[in-house]
Amino acid sequence: MRHIIHRWRALGIGARRYLLHLAILTLSLSFVALYYNLAVLALGYSRGFLGMLQTVTQAVAALLSLPIWLGVQRLGLRAAIAASVALYAAGILLFAAVPQAALLVCSAALMGMASVLMQVTAAPLMMRLSDDATRDYLFSASAAVAIGLSGIGNLSAGFLADALGRALGAPADSGVTYRAVFAIAGVGILASLPPLLLIREPGRTPDPPSPERAVAPINAEESFDNLPPRLAFARQWLVRLPTPLRALLRKPALVAKLLLPPFLISWGAALLIPYLNLYFRERFGLDNRALGALFAGFDVATGLASLTGPALAARLGKMRAVAVTRAIGVPMLLILGAASDLWLAIAAALARVVAFNMAAPLYDAYAMEQTEESARPFMIGLLGAAYSVGFLIAPLISTFVQERHGFGPLFIATATLYALSVAVTWWFFGKKDHESDSRKR
Repeated sequence: MRHIIHRWRALGIGARRYLLHLAILTLSLSFVALYYNLAVLALGYSRGFLGMLQTVTQAVAALLSLPIWLGVQRLGLRAAIAASVALYAAGILLFAAVPQAALLVCSAALMGMASVLMQVTAAPLMMRLSDDATRDYLFSASAAVAIGLSGIGNLSAGFLADALGRALGAPADSGVTYRAVFAIAGVGILASLPPLLLIREPGRTPDPPSPERAVAPINAEESFDNLPPRLAFARQWLVRLPTPLRALLRKPALVAKLLLPPFLISWGAALLIPYLNLYFRERFGLDNRALGALFAGFDVATGLASLTGPALAARLGKMRAVAVTRAIGVPMLLILGAASDLWLAIAAALARVVAFNMAAPLYDAYAMEQTEESARPFMIGLLGAAYSVGFLIAPLISTFVQERHGFGPLFIATATLYALSVAVTWWFFGKKDHESDSRKR
């Protein structure tokens, strides 16, 4: 605890205000995340329509990733995050006010725009609000705040739905009750703006050299003189690209390696993870309050575990820590899918979510360290797109399989894709961490 307090004090005022903004935002969004699937079904729509809404959210995010990234360059990071907050609030309040099919699609599109805007700006802003001594802690603290506050929101959401249901004279699991919850969530999202707007966005600073980097950072000033002869004709076009794009294209192998693990994870996650609330309700008959308490426990445990990420990275190396912890989560996922006892399922789900996500902030921090500052919003946007691409198609596949075969095949497919992501993470980066540690010794 003393170590955590010391680290907190080491953070600048801008980083602390960002964490406060993130806490309020996450608390509000957690109400929506817990009840979104249930709300759509309670309003009388089919699982197929639910899958389509998931697809719309991710399709809009994917299609607008590049234009939004270009907009970030003009707006600045803080203003871009503020725009993301406004889009989230608009989408959720639209769902609450007019839940007609066409407007639900518009709501999903707005939330897709908000999510990609947040993805491409949050990590670069944290890089500016931290230094080498505080970076790992800020990334891990942001994950802990996001996950921990999501857990608290899930826990309170169950009681909130019951209270609103009684006030409205409607069942706690009715469409009108869920809409009221979403209205409160939309107002809460807007309340996250003041601490964000109080942040003084630091100017860009040059990336300091770091002897501990496993891969040399991308340098936008490098030329394309070393292109293979068959690609030499493209050099005149490549050098005209914006500096951030040139910075990434100069090291295509590194970019591809960084994108492959999240690409695999996205397909596995899209098949199953958004529907775990439906899985627990249908298999074990949990009500709103029990679901809220269950997912709150998952989030709080993961948030606390993520604080151990920097210590784990110091011992194993960032990417080895990511690979090892995620590997532990794969068999837990299979146990969750096979469990017939509720407590065994809860234990397996808790172990899975903690193990698979506790070192996730380290992956983003590693990717940012390997990227020149001007290219960081684009790099984090690519990572976000890689984590999201599976959601373009997999939700439709998932709802189709759920209706005909249940959840069993989805657990197997997700575990397989997660295992592949662990394998490639270790192959690409884990061995380099090991070699770097050996040299230090």
